[in-house]
Amino acid sequence: MNSTKKLTEAALLTSLFIVITIIAIGTGIGYAAYLDFVIPVFFCIIYLKCGFKYTVLSSISSLVIVSLVLGNIGTAIWMSQSIILGILCGILLTKTTTIVDDFVYGSIVGVILMVFIDIYASALIGYSFMNEFQGYANMLHIKKYANLVYYMCIALLPMGTIFSIYCLSLFLGKKLNILKDNSKKKLYMIKNFKACGRYICCSKNVFYYCSIYIVLIEVLNIIGIKVDQTYIKTILISSEYVCFYFVIRDAFTLIQNYLILKNKKPSYIRIFSIITVLCIVFYLK
Repeated sequence: MNSTKKLTEAALLTSLFIVITIIAIGTGIGYAAYLDFVIPVFFCIIYLKCGFKYTVLSSISSLVIVSLVLGNIGTAIWMSQSIILGILCGILLTKTTTIVDDFVYGSIVGVILMVFIDIYASALIGYSFMNEFQGYANMLHIKKYANLVYYMCIALLPMGTIFSIYCLSLFLGKKLNILKDNSKKKLYMIKNFKACGRYICCSKNVFYYCSIYIVLIEVLNIIGIKVDQTYIKTILISSEYVCFYFVIRDAFTLIQNYLILKNKKPSYIRIFSIITVLCIVFYLK
């Protein structure tokens, strides 16, 4: 009986999604925030409501029907990326992982996904967001920072997208009353981030994994082992930048908390923050 109910709910949501998508894309208004945010949030909600199996069935049927009706390959590729990101966020929301762990996993998977989508988009429709980012980077007058900006763009885009989908899905799931134990805890942490933000960090294992990955990539650079394949190199370096962000963030939070407990003087925290920012700006590659 429970399976029949979930199947019925998934079918109704799929029908609603198909109608809205055809209207939104057909009229042209869906190319703004609809493909990037509405679609992934929609499928994240379906996952939270109906589970993995029915969400996959819903995504496949929706993608096929919308593609056949609109006949637009580029839109289908874009939709497939958004659907996968939505399902990914749904999976992360139901796990016992920490919020920051979810962002680490989601950002790295997002980088890999976006590179693979770029491969298919380049082959089928001739558009590449990686080439577009490379064009932005080459506009810099200081060429030695061009690669830095290029890989940061590719790292930050999925990171920001995952964060937005994750938070929007939590708040919408609360309104629809479909959040379970783990997702309710994560919603509480997000809503009270100002009070407990300095206690939200990666788990110990994820912090170690990120640190080891950074060391491994840097050792390969030092001994002269280089990856020439563009897409693999992009995944490796952009993922390293993601790891850099979360390792530095957690290290900063750890030292900040220690100073608060040890001295309880806000001036020490301000001085430490200024020194950290200056070091990152002037000394971090």
